[in-house]
Amino acid sequence: MSKTEAAPPIQALSSRLTTKPSWTRSNTAVLAVAALSFATGLIVLSDVAGTVGGGAGRTHELRTFFSSVHTHDDLCVGGTSHSGHIGLNGDTEDTPKRSFFWYFEAQHNPETAPVILTIGGGPGTSGMINPLFGQSHCRITENATTEPNPNAWSEDYNLVALDHPIGAGFSYGTHVSDSRAAAHDVHDFLVKFMHLFPHLAKNKLILAGGSYGGIYIPHIATVIHEVNIALARGGGTPGATHLNLEAMMVSNPMTDMLSHYRWMLQQRCYYTDLYNTTTCDAAYEGLPFCLEAVQAAYMHNTVENRVHAVHVCWTSGLEVRVPGRSTEDVEQRCDGSILGCHPQVGWATEFMNDPKTKATLGVPADLTFSFESDTIAHEFLSQGDRCQQASLLYTPLLEAGYRLLHYIGKADANCAWPGVLSSLKLIPSQYQAEFLAAPDMPWSGHNATLRVVGPGAGNFTYVLMDHAGHFVTRGQPELVKEVLRHWIENVPFQ
Repeated sequence: MSKTEAAPPIQALSSRLTTKPSWTRSNTAVLAVAALSFATGLIVLSDVAGTVGGGAGRTHELRTFFSSVHTHDDLCVGGTSHSGHIGLNGDTEDTPKRSFFWYFEAQHNPETAPVILTIGGGPGTSGMINPLFGQSHCRITENATTEPNPNAWSEDYNLVALDHPIGAGFSYGTHVSDSRAAAHDVHDFLVKFMHLFPHLAKNKLILAGGSYGGIYIPHIATVIHEVNIALARGGGTPGATHLNLEAMMVSNPMTDMLSHYRWMLQQRCYYTDLYNTTTCDAAYEGLPFCLEAVQAAYMHNTVENRVHAVHVCWTSGLEVRVPGRSTEDVEQRCDGSILGCHPQVGWATEFMNDPKTKATLGVPADLTFSFESDTIAHEFLSQGDRCQQASLLYTPLLEAGYRLLHYIGKADANCAWPGVLSSLKLIPSQYQAEFLAAPDMPWSGHNATLRVVGPGAGNFTYVLMDHAGHFVTRGQPELVKEVLRHWIENVPFQ
């Protein structure tokens, strides 16, 4: 999709999904890696003729893709990690399109451990913030150094951090400007990543993200599911392989713009004291204009209407930075700026731009790391990508058997829990009635409440955590790790 085309309606995307295909080794198209080197070079892939979904086998043309993989165990102490770039479809030396990743091997049983793909928000925020903020076996500290992380996700799970989309973090080259096109890039990345690390292809895949990742994640899952179905029916694009997606986990997301703004002031004016009476009065005067514009964009889905809705909501007095307070964590007192309230962002940026770090990661010296890309944000927002009800994409995914977790920091006023909960209540699915009727149960011994639908840890689960803000893993690292363990192992929250 070009930058000038409108993103396809969510309803159109949803209608193409049917059921989650079963997948066994016997109906997987086997790909032979003709050349593989864990250094900069071209990876050559060719299809071995075989059957897919019981149909006749298809032979695809020989393809190559750029890869640069560096292995190290000293940059992030506590385990082995791999990092580098993978060239995506359309990548050439003259017009590159290359995703940067940092893969942290599970400290225990990496050969069989589930794979978590973790991405940033934004749009345009680096996915590398996630491992450095508490997901990997090291975490960022003052003076731009790292230390061992006692609550690492990567203790038991393979963690793959991705700078998504192209243009975020160390990913570079040709950009896309909407979440659907970006999701195809992630699928392309994952297929090629699994060829570089083929022992992971059989393992469970979990998608993880937050903030604007609440829009990215359902789009990525949708594309994976669509391609899996096409492959099972004997179709699919050349070189594509089945991805073993099992579940999604999302923290403090922006998924449905209407629910987001409808409930935002409830958090900022009533459930917390972030806004004073004067600010609240002015914001409530502007709220109807925002909601009207968003609803109009939902009804008549054009780029112009979506961009207009975003502009109206941003200029109606709803979003105000309060001096001395953090919108991302209302329990925090700070100067109100990102760096002032979250100095870890500055530490991480300095660490990633250190020449020694870049050399170890295999990053070209002329690339500069930034926490967020204003260019990517502008390009996505110029297409109205923010204005969508991406939550509707979950309906067919849930029907197909994929599991969905939302784990939410209660102190976040940026992507606040009332709007998240509202959007979840409005998702049509086989779980909707039970979710609406379910109480929020205290989780014994933990600072959290649970709303679980389904066996084990649930198929449709909502966890609300006290004393955690937008960066929920940083705010409640032990609790988040416990939620993660229950979710991935699918054991009840007891």
